[in-house]
Amino acid sequence: MPNPETSTAGSPGAAFFDPLLALLVPSRCAVCEAPRVDLGGGGVCRACWASLPVLDAASACPRCALPSGGCPCEGCRLAPPAVARTVAFGLYAGGLRTLHHAFKFAGWDLLAAPLGARLAALARATAVTEGADALVPVPSTRRRNRARGYDPAMLLADETGRLLRTPRRTLLSRTRESPPQSSLPAPNRRANIEGAFAASPRAHGRVLVLVDDVVTTGATLFEAARALRAAGALEVRALVLARTPEPT
Repeated sequence: MPNPETSTAGSPGAAFFDPLLALLVPSRCAVCEAPRVDLGGGGVCRACWASLPVLDAASACPRCALPSGGCPCEGCRLAPPAVARTVAFGLYAGGLRTLHHAFKFAGWDLLAAPLGARLAALARATAVTEGADALVPVPSTRRRNRARGYDPAMLLADETGRLLRTPRRTLLSRTRESPPQSSLPAPNRRANIEGAFAASPRAHGRVLVLVDDVVTTGATLFEAARALRAAGALEVRALVLARTPEPT
């Protein structure tokens, strides 16, 4: 992973030191790879942060966040999921897709802070965490977490919860290793993840908000929500970083 830059923004000598640091510690944006003249931002230039494909919650399916004109999508109408509401920061496309790959697969864990800040702002704007007892990250498998050195959803939940002053609770665990969902065609993903989560009895009677990095078919998110509801959770909602434009 690239070393995080040392930022002096906000300090009395920032005007003097920032240009000097930019010269001594050159860096390139994680999205467009252009040399960055500004420091901080998790390794992403201001222009790329501003151009991310943000998703309007009012134009998405309220249950799975699929762009659908604001009405429940066909899949959620035919088989309502265990999650009561899902909101996503943006579409899994363009710069957000590049950021997600850097964060999840290339070791750029420093992106957790700016991404968590955007999830916290989304939560405030949509009230998806209002009245919630805790944020619950959707856990990845132990093998994949060991390989990358961290659990992406847990980092996002920690940063988001810190800003919202909502506790992060580890109420889900993986019952078995399974192939990555991204490696499977859509029809096989539900069977691959079925029964893969166990929920703590501490979920009983609570309003919980799942936190995850990306939703494609919804199979993983819905199975995690189902496990929490089976453990007695009063309601389960979801806050995710990215939503694929169409299920694949």
